[in-house]
Amino acid sequence: MDAFVQRITETPEKGGLTRPGWIVLMVVAVAALLPGLFNVPPMDRDESRYAQASRQMMETGDYLNIKFQEYDRHKQPAGTYWLQSLAAAPFGGADAPIGAHRLPGLVMALVAVAITAWLGARFFTPPVGLAAGIILATTLVLSIEAKTAKTDAILLGFGMLAQASLMMLMLKVREARPKFIGWPALLWTAIGCSLLVKGPIFFMVTALTAIVYTAWKRDPKLLLKLRPLPGVALALLIFVPWFLAINLETGWAFYFEAVGHSMLDKVGEAQEAHTGPLGFHLMATALTLWPSVALLGLGILAAISMRGRDEVKFLIAWIVPTYIVFEIVATKLPHYTLPSFPAIAILIGLGIANAPALLKDRLSWTVHIATVVVAVIVSIALGAAALYASDWLSIEPGLTTYLTIPFALVAAVAIVGLAIKPSLLRLLGLGAAAAALYAALFAVAIPALHPMWTSHHMAQVVASFDGCETPRVIVGGYREPSVAFNLGTETWLAYDGTDTAQQLLANPQCGIAIVDQAWQGEFQATIEAAGAELRVLAAHDGFNYVKDDVLSLTYVTLESSNISASTR
Repeated sequence: MDAFVQRITETPEKGGLTRPGWIVLMVVAVAALLPGLFNVPPMDRDESRYAQASRQMMETGDYLNIKFQEYDRHKQPAGTYWLQSLAAAPFGGADAPIGAHRLPGLVMALVAVAITAWLGARFFTPPVGLAAGIILATTLVLSIEAKTAKTDAILLGFGMLAQASLMMLMLKVREARPKFIGWPALLWTAIGCSLLVKGPIFFMVTALTAIVYTAWKRDPKLLLKLRPLPGVALALLIFVPWFLAINLETGWAFYFEAVGHSMLDKVGEAQEAHTGPLGFHLMATALTLWPSVALLGLGILAAISMRGRDEVKFLIAWIVPTYIVFEIVATKLPHYTLPSFPAIAILIGLGIANAPALLKDRLSWTVHIATVVVAVIVSIALGAAALYASDWLSIEPGLTTYLTIPFALVAAVAIVGLAIKPSLLRLLGLGAAAAALYAALFAVAIPALHPMWTSHHMAQVVASFDGCETPRVIVGGYREPSVAFNLGTETWLAYDGTDTAQQLLANPQCGIAIVDQAWQGEFQATIEAAGAELRVLAAHDGFNYVKDDVLSLTYVTLESSNISASTR
């Protein structure tokens, strides 16, 4: 084992990791991030909105406007939708499964992991870099975001290109004004791409890092290394053409909605009930950074004891302002602090490499043990997550419900073993245990919670009907975005029972109405007032986990229609 560790962490001539080190890192990263990519059905609400809007780009050939069904989607720039469309093309384009839309997030998450490992190895040692890459790859928040078809994992990949360029310019480049090639060009190209993905979010992280580090060093001339004037011009050259085109097309509606409502309103007031107390993100780190939150105490000790080193100053300048800003912002979601996790991972890797020197007194051991206890508690909670979900959904627990428990216990044991003797080899063991738990949770247990995936089941039922090649589906009482992705763009998400009935009456030959029990009375009254008769095709129960509502769905068509339940 010692020979194996030595081989994967030996120092190559140009810094970074050796080929065996990269192979080990990527195997662990793929094992931790891949499970569930194609297994978990489309999730509500943001993921299904992104995937459906990307599908509509492919259906219409309009890659400028972003739409969800007939509605303009003026939330984020087009970068994520373009990448999802590109990824979906080999999988059937507009007919591609949800997993294809998730691929850009997975790829960019792997990019972020690789850059984190490279930075740790380049500025410290190969063991620190390999540890940092494994830590980031196995964090719960990245494992979730990497297989979710939205912006955050993609943003992290582009953001890490910017942060790596910034760190090289600030700490390694000696010229006061380097030529605008190499690191400066990469920095501003990455910022331009990040603007196309999620506006100025990661640019804020990069700017704060540069400003705080420069202030700490008391050397404003450091900012000149970034070549800000040509850099800003390059970033805008990447972002502005689409931004101008979409605003001219929409009469600046995109600007007012995306900037005025989607971004600025989040600062002053919590949107969609996503709020929390001051300190929310610090508390959430116990879950989002799992399992390596067990070693967060070591990372903090490393940051304090080595704060005189410029490399550590840079990492602190990366982490602290990011957390402060998101603590101040009124709208809070656990993944908001993900941009700071690569820096935290490097500090933890540094803590592992220097553990004997750091754990030298009672106070340091107290800090270390406290984070270990938190990590063990979270492990137990994750193991019981599927069991809790079964109770929440009021379904009988199956074998898959209990599958996560033994893997969670193994992870808890690995956490304790790593805490007792921090080492890269034991970290690899913890990474393997976390990857196994993620496979059990995301690839098996969560997809098996069938009541959660109501619209996925709806699509399967509708596909079983005969009589019309492209039936007109009207859904009443369940207006979640996953319905459109699963049943098709033309699916009508009705506003009330009367609207459901009117849409069915307007499609007498190939109309299918899926009506929740809560809307049945109004729906039935409208049908009877029109003198029409209904034929029941199927029925099943479901669950709207966004609203915590139990659903009782009935599939009906007009008596005169061509639709019939399949006899196959």
